Amino acid sequence: MSWKNDSLDRLFNPDSIAVVGASDKPDKLGALSLLALRTFEGSVVPVNPRIKSIQGQKCFPTVESIGSPIDLAILAVGPQHVLPALEDCARSTVGGAIIFSAGFKELGTIGLEHQIRVRELVEDAHIAVIGPNCLGAGNPAINLNATFFPHPTPLKAGSVAMVSQSGGVTGLMLYRASDIGLGVSKFASVGNRVNIDFHDMVRYLRHDPLTEVICLFIEGTEYGREMTNEIARTTPEKPVIVYKVGKTPASRDAALSHTGSLAGNAELYSAAIKQSGGIEVSGVEDMIDLGYVISTCKNLPSGNNVAILTHTLGIALIVAQTLEENGVKLPVPTERTAKLIQESLRMPLEFPIKNPIDLLATGWANPRIFADAFRLVLHENQYNAVVIVFSPNYQESIGGGMPAKEIVEITRECDKPVVSVLTSPNTRKPPGYEILEKGGIPFFASPQRAARALSNAIRLSQRE
Repeated sequence: MSWKNDSLDRLFNPDSIAVVGASDKPDKLGALSLLALRTFEGSVVPVNPRIKSIQGQKCFPTVESIGSPIDLAILAVGPQHVLPALEDCARSTVGGAIIFSAGFKELGTIGLEHQIRVRELVEDAHIAVIGPNCLGAGNPAINLNATFFPHPTPLKAGSVAMVSQSGGVTGLMLYRASDIGLGVSKFASVGNRVNIDFHDMVRYLRHDPLTEVICLFIEGTEYGREMTNEIARTTPEKPVIVYKVGKTPASRDAALSHTGSLAGNAELYSAAIKQSGGIEVSGVEDMIDLGYVISTCKNLPSGNNVAILTHTLGIALIVAQTLEENGVKLPVPTERTAKLIQESLRMPLEFPIKNPIDLLATGWANPRIFADAFRLVLHENQYNAVVIVFSPNYQESIGGGMPAKEIVEITRECDKPVVSVLTSPNTRKPPGYEILEKGGIPFFASPQRAARALSNAIRLSQRE
């Protein structure tokens, strides 16, 4: 349905927004919605027949009375007021709508009948609806936060889209994205999915020029075939990463009461996602980390042979074990490479060069030695990707440290992905990480997360 893509485009890229149920009481959804939109670059119009103005801004009794086009209507009203509000939106040819309130099909028969009436109305009016029973949606590129939850941390605009049934999980995905520095193109909490389900979102995001990677958190859907068909059409162009819950008895039952979702057979979901070219991961963190690697690296691995280069072997061993547990191979370097690395270290005793490749303290103290070893390893034909493990130098006056600029320059000499592990606190990112990221090298503070992300990237590349 082309009208759905057009309607969603107005919803995610609005010039004008009407907040229906706008309020001057700070604890109400209508007030929180206005607060969340405070940085939006377009016009925001409050709508409430019981209020004349909010913070000096005129409040209109209806959307129709505004008298100018509205691209997005945010409905911050109780379920009993949703149908009249949508009728008002339909008369005003609103582009798209977001419905926050619960009280629909998650309640069973009565709620389902209510949701069917809503669906019939918005389908006739060609209005794409995010929700009901949802957090909302957003587009960081235009500072659009069409939710009732002002972001506690700034969102970085980027190329990874996030779609979730759960509003809470939407927030969790955005937090993890912010933590790791992942740029977001669009996000949506689809809730009960009155007429926009996962297949509609995948189809829309496939055509979205700002989106390069799509992440889906799925509880369940009645449109499993349509969803996997859209994923299959999308994965030749854009990776689709899926985290599916509702696989255990308790989570399956809870999904039905949460967003009215039929969780379905877990094995069938997994098989269908795999067959459609999507990649299934085991958690939100894995989803965000894989999206970060894909969107940062210019290339995916062409195979599953990886080299680990370090000066701190213990941390590199964590990377090695995690990679091997996920089916990745760690072949030793060629005799020529091993010999050249040994000679560069100038140790009094000869020691074997294995994988992980340990440059000892010399590799930290002498950045040139680390850079030269990195070039040797990266250009070995047997390796499809390289992980560098380094303890950053927070006191540059003492010398030594990671040669970030040289690593980026060397990485450009071939098309292999490079992932960095820089052991550091979450509260203080290490020197050089921005140089690496801008050069296409993702940075992780956790060795396990880096290894799992690279393992998943290899799994993804082997499906293509």
